[in-house]
Amino acid sequence: MRDHYPRGTTIPASHLVAPDLQPDYLPYPIPIPGESLNVGYRLADTNVRQGRGDLLAAVHAETDRRYTFSDLARESTRLAGGLLDFGIKLGDRVAYRTTNDPDAIVLMLAVWKAGGVIVPIPLQAKAAEIKHFIGDTGARLLFIHAQAGPIEDIKAAVAGSNIEDIISFGADHERLGVRSWNALKLDRDVSLPVVDPDQVAIIWHTGGTTGIPKGCYHTHRRFLSGGYAYREGTQVSVGQRWLAAAPIGHALGIIHYTIFSLLHGATVVFVEQYPDPKALLNAVARYKVTTLTALMASWARMAEVLRTEANIDTSSLRRCFAMWQSASSSDVFDFWMSRGVELLNNFGSTSFATWVLVPPVGIDSPRAALGRALPGYLVEAVDIANDKVSPVKRGFGRMAVRGPTGLTYWNLPELQKRDVVDGWTLSDDLIEFDDGGNAHYLGRTDYMISTAGHKVAPVEVEQVLSRHAGVREVCVVPAPSPTRREIVVAYVVLHKGYVGDDAMIKELQALAKAELASYKAPRRIEFIGALPRDAVGKVQTKIVKQWATESSEATVGSSSR
Repeated sequence: MRDHYPRGTTIPASHLVAPDLQPDYLPYPIPIPGESLNVGYRLADTNVRQGRGDLLAAVHAETDRRYTFSDLARESTRLAGGLLDFGIKLGDRVAYRTTNDPDAIVLMLAVWKAGGVIVPIPLQAKAAEIKHFIGDTGARLLFIHAQAGPIEDIKAAVAGSNIEDIISFGADHERLGVRSWNALKLDRDVSLPVVDPDQVAIIWHTGGTTGIPKGCYHTHRRFLSGGYAYREGTQVSVGQRWLAAAPIGHALGIIHYTIFSLLHGATVVFVEQYPDPKALLNAVARYKVTTLTALMASWARMAEVLRTEANIDTSSLRRCFAMWQSASSSDVFDFWMSRGVELLNNFGSTSFATWVLVPPVGIDSPRAALGRALPGYLVEAVDIANDKVSPVKRGFGRMAVRGPTGLTYWNLPELQKRDVVDGWTLSDDLIEFDDGGNAHYLGRTDYMISTAGHKVAPVEVEQVLSRHAGVREVCVVPAPSPTRREIVVAYVVLHKGYVGDDAMIKELQALAKAELASYKAPRRIEFIGALPRDAVGKVQTKIVKQWATESSEATVGSSSR
C-alpha cells in the first residue's frame, strides 16, 4: 500500500515522499467506515454522533476548565470557519506553541477541519529553533498560548518568515497585544472542505539529539490507523481518564491526548505543571486518572512525595506506562507495585505516530520489557545487507518495523532512502526478543560499546547497576581507551543517604561482575547530581557520552558534576 497525495493543495510535491520511497504499509481496517477520515471530525464530532456529546472530553487541572465532546466539536468548527475566512487553503501549515492546555485541542481540531496541517513547536524551543520549525515547513500562521513565553521573543523569531499573523489563545491571551483567536471564531455556518484521507495532517520534528531536527509527516489516514491499532492492543475505552507528564508540543503529548484517548471516547486531563510530581498526583486524585504515562524519573519523584504524603489517593490508576525505565532504579518499580500499579514499558517514535511495541493486555510481561508488536504491525530484530532486511534468528539486531504507519520525511529524500529499506522503517535502536516473544531494548546502534573485541549493550549494564538499593538512576556510555578501544563508563545518581565514594564504586563493580561477563563491568564510575534531560525528560545520552570522552581519567575513579 502507498499514499497517493491529493492535488490542489499548497504542499510542494517535492517535499513529499514518492511512492517508491515510502514504507510498505500494511492494510489496517479503520472502524466506522462511513464517517469522515478527517482527524478533526473523528476526535470530536464522531464521538458526538455516537452519543458522547455530554461526556467530559478534556479538563484543565489547574483551573478545572472543561470541554465536553460537544464543546470541542462546536468550538473547533467555529475556529475552522475563521481560518477559512482568513484565507487558509488546503495543505497550509499552521504552527502552534503552547503549554499543556485543552485549548490546544480545539486549535488542532480546527486546523484539521479547515484542511490545514499542524506544526507543533516545543515550548522550550529557542528563537533559532522556532525559525527552523517555521522555515522548514513554510507555516503561514503561528498560534501562541499566553503562557508560552514573551511575545517579543516570538516576534523576533518569526521576522522574515512566511508567517502572516501571530494569533493568541489561552487564559489572559489578549494581553499579548496580537490578534485573538476569539476574533477569528465565527458564529455563522461555514461550509468546511472535504479533506482527502491521504492529505498531510501533521508535520513534527525529531528531538534533534543527533543534529538539526528533521521533519517527518503523517496523513489523516495514517494518523488514525495508528490510533485504532493502539486501541486494539491496549483496550482503551470510554470512561477511562488519561494523563501524560509530557508537553503537547511534543509527539508523545500529541498522540497521548488525541489518537490514544479522545479518538476512543476517553477523557484527557491536562496538567500545565506536569514536571511537578505533586501537581501530577493531585490531578490523579482529583480526576480519578486511570492511565498515567510518564518517564521513570517522574515516577521516582512521585514516589518520593508519596513516601511523606501517603494519603494522596492513587487508587484509580490501572494501566500505566514508564518509558525508558530500564535505566532507572528498580525500587521505584517495586514501590508502585506495592500500591497496585505495574509500570509498563513501550516503544514508539515520531516515525510511526504510535507505540509499535506495548506489553499486551492480560499477559504477564517481563519487567522493563518493551512488550510485543501492536496489532497490524511487524517488529523485527534484523540484519541489513545489500539493501535487504533479514530478521536475525538468534540474538539482537537493529529494529525494523512494518505496519499501517511508517517513516515519511519532510523534504529529505536522501534520508528517506537511508532509513526506509526494503519496505521497512529502520530505527537506530537495537532490540532482542526473548523466548516468549517480548522485545527488550539494548540501546542505540551508535552507543554500543566495543571493548577489547567484545560488544556491550549499555542497557544491559544499566539494568544490573540499577538493582543496587543506593542507585536512583544510571547511564552507561563508552569512553575511548588506548588499549581496549573503548571502556565501559557509568554515570550514577544516588538516592539520598548514600555516598559516592570508593567503597560504593567497589560495590557497584562487584555487583556487575557477579551478574555479567567481566568485560561488561564499568571500569570507571562517576557520581553526579542529575542526568541531563531533554524537554520531554528523556536522558540526553549524547551529552553523557561527551562527558566521558572529554574526561582525562583513564582508571576507575569518582567525581561530581
